[in-house]
Amino acid sequence: MIQDNRFNANETRRSKSVSRIPVPRAARASQRDLDCTAHDSSADIAAVAHTEGWLMPLVPIERVALRPWQQAVFWGLRLYIGVMLIIMGWGFFHVAGG
Repeated sequence: MIQDNRFNANETRRSKSVSRIPVPRAARASQRDLDCTAHDSSADIAAVAHTEGWLMPLVPIERVALRPWQQAVFWGLRLYIGVMLIIMGWGFFHVAGG
């Protein structure tokens, strides 16, 4: 495989390597076609939003009452996280202090 590592003075190595990425001819043609034809108007976007149901108001979310055992589990997790933060802080400052 012969590799051409030369580049022009106004071109950087990075720009040369990026521009040398092989792209199939069909992909370039389809992107060019998309660039020429993909001009969506606000009416097209509104029609898509209406058909997809994006304009409907969201269902209201209500707070769920937890059972006592679920509350105990969550408070246990909070306590665990608090203790771990204290231990990590103590370890950090103990080692950082020398």
